Amino acid sequence: MSYDIIVIGGGPAGLSAAITARARNKNVLVISNHRESNPLAASKLVENYPGMHSATGLHILDTMHSQAEKLGVKFLEARVLTILPLQDSFMVTTSSDAIDTRAIIIACGAASGGKPFKGEAEYLGRGVSYCATCDGMLFRSSTVLIVGLCAEAAEEANFMAEIGATVHFVAKETPENLDGRVQAHAGRLLSIEGDALGVTHVVLSERPRKDASSDATEAEELRLELNGVFILRPGVAPTSMLAALETENGFIKVDASMHTNIKGVFAAGDCTGKPMQIAKAVGEGQVAVLSAADYLSG
Repeated sequence: MSYDIIVIGGGPAGLSAAITARARNKNVLVISNHRESNPLAASKLVENYPGMHSATGLHILDTMHSQAEKLGVKFLEARVLTILPLQDSFMVTTSSDAIDTRAIIIACGAASGGKPFKGEAEYLGRGVSYCATCDGMLFRSSTVLIVGLCAEAAEEANFMAEIGATVHFVAKETPENLDGRVQAHAGRLLSIEGDALGVTHVVLSERPRKDASSDATEAEELRLELNGVFILRPGVAPTSMLAALETENGFIKVDASMHTNIKGVFAAGDCTGKPMQIAKAVGEGQVAVLSAADYLSG
């Protein structure tokens, strides 16, 4: 199915944009994680958003989401992996879908991508991927590392084990649903290294497991030889989704109408910079979608 507008992000900026898009009679899809994983949902008390005194962050999100649903906004829980510009539209891909749209509003928040790892950008597409279920078959007879930074990471590690890969998994904590064939490491990824052909190994900082004969608690560096690294974050950084997107000081660069440097692509909310407030995000979401509507009419 094709949409007039796809909104990437289900926070205040994205939901504001989606609600206004329906008011302008646009066919709109919001792609995001579940709203309970939105950083605002963890706020126990919000007192600076006009009209909703002393509300929880989750209540604000639930109210906006309900309003958007009643207006006919469509929702998809997924991580956007790439945005591919076509002649007069865009193809947005997730781990399971490729969806066509005429305009895009990026409202993914300030920290959805996370800080890049050393070697991540250098080896992206040459052993580094953001989706095991997408690219995993290329590594089914190889040794790979899953970097677990989101709830779905264990499922993707299990998938790689099922198709025959030798799988390592690194995260702060080992998930309970991790397949027994997956070797878990409690720690973090330090660097991704390789050669002209692609990834050859990674370096981890691993916390040693305590046993009766040892009380060691300091992390140790571990080198793993492998061919593939799947970095599974809650969201992909905007410039990883769309490489030509212009940023400034780590935020998406926009003009007063929320246009980015790419025709047909707009941005709103925390991903455009400070102040990181709900009211600012809601206002920018509305401006972005009104600009997108003008673009579609243009």
